[in-house]
Amino acid sequence: MALSTGELICVDFNRYLKELEKQGRCMFLPFEIQELTLRNIGRFNEKNIDFDTFNIVFGNIGSGRTTLLKSIGCISDSQKLLKSGQRDGEIGLTMTDGRRLHLDICEAGEVKCIVLDDVGERLDQERYGEFLRYLRALDVQVILLRGNMNDELDGLINRTFPDCTFIQLN
Repeated sequence: MALSTGELICVDFNRYLKELEKQGRCMFLPFEIQELTLRNIGRFNEKNIDFDTFNIVFGNIGSGRTTLLKSIGCISDSQKLLKSGQRDGEIGLTMTDGRRLHLDICEAGEVKCIVLDDVGERLDQERYGEFLRYLRALDVQVILLRGNMNDELDGLINRTFPDCTFIQLN
């Protein structure tokens, strides 16, 4: 018998994260992200975002949260192409007009960053607080994409992660 999302949360947050990964709402990365630069991608003409250890990226519909998630996902997906047993690789492409693309790929190792897309809306306030404390205990970089922020949620995050970096997209 499959567990409901609520029952799954009560059982194990790790399983909850894996379920979110299957839904495309969570990515586990073997590297931390220092900065993301987007130019002429999605709604952004030019956007540089600096990340810290725990980050909340928020904005209304159409602010670019999904573009940010897909951009990180494009880089992350390249690791699946790396030859088994190899630590690094690269992809180079030269187009007929002379433009070039290049991507250096690092091995998929232990998780150093978790990117989550709007997961709090499925959790009540108490469970969301427990989930944030669980993420904190993992000792990895967290990038949490959120829709709307409210005073109650802001207070909960600040109590759990006083060093949280808030990044507003508009």
